Amino acid sequence: MENRTPYRQCAPDHFRTRIHISYDGTDFAGWQRQTHQASVQGTLEAALSRIYAKPIHVLGASRTDSGVHANQQVAHFDAPKDPSRFDLRYAVQCLSPESVIIEEMFQAPVDFHAIACVTDKIYKYRIFNRRIPSALLARYTYWIRFPLDVAYLNEASKYIVGKQDFKSFQSAGTPVQTTVRTVSEASWAVVDDHVLEFTIRGDGFLKQMVRNIVGTLIDCNQNERDPSKVREILDALDRRKAGPTAEPQGLFLYRVNYPEAVDNKCRKL
Repeated sequence: MENRTPYRQCAPDHFRTRIHISYDGTDFAGWQRQTHQASVQGTLEAALSRIYAKPIHVLGASRTDSGVHANQQVAHFDAPKDPSRFDLRYAVQCLSPESVIIEEMFQAPVDFHAIACVTDKIYKYRIFNRRIPSALLARYTYWIRFPLDVAYLNEASKYIVGKQDFKSFQSAGTPVQTTVRTVSEASWAVVDDHVLEFTIRGDGFLKQMVRNIVGTLIDCNQNERDPSKVREILDALDRRKAGPTAEPQGLFLYRVNYPEAVDNKCRKL
């Protein structure tokens, strides 16, 4: 007998729906719903609530900050009608600005949760490294005019990898039970003319953790500190010992990963 996964959730005629979104975060006050400012979550909820003529709550995998972009944000909501009966993706897209793209939608199993099911996330941070800034890349890169040494940055980034306490790279504002996280990758590469890209992969990230790491690595490079200084900063467990927070426009939520078994239970709409 075929193993059919139940899709109804919470109440009769409600269907858990998984959504993949990309967005230019320049004009948004981040992912999280705001009372007097535009947010990505608020934009999606407004579109879905209009379609269903009732309030719809959308839960995202990551609460990106103001000005931060996403190549793939994952979220879920409970649809009061079967979303496979009409082109819901197109309907939401028509009610969303050009800076928010609905990439894919899936009917998900009852136990799918955009946050709780995550295995890890990948963020990328881009820097435009030239004496003169770029008009065309200004919205999507952080301009650094002094030369950066990719070999140095990669050496210093080795201290970021592993399971450890990242309290020194946590900005205030979002209480958490623990500041211990596991980072499985932290590396730099030149990806285009004068464009450097930092890739970091981990099972979770603290508030502004990636931007604080990037800002610290740049600061250490500029001041010619030994790469092992990053180890000292981590051990201090003190945000004041780390460097400045890098600007938001260079940061992208690149990928949110889930167990293959979970992905296989999600049916593309």
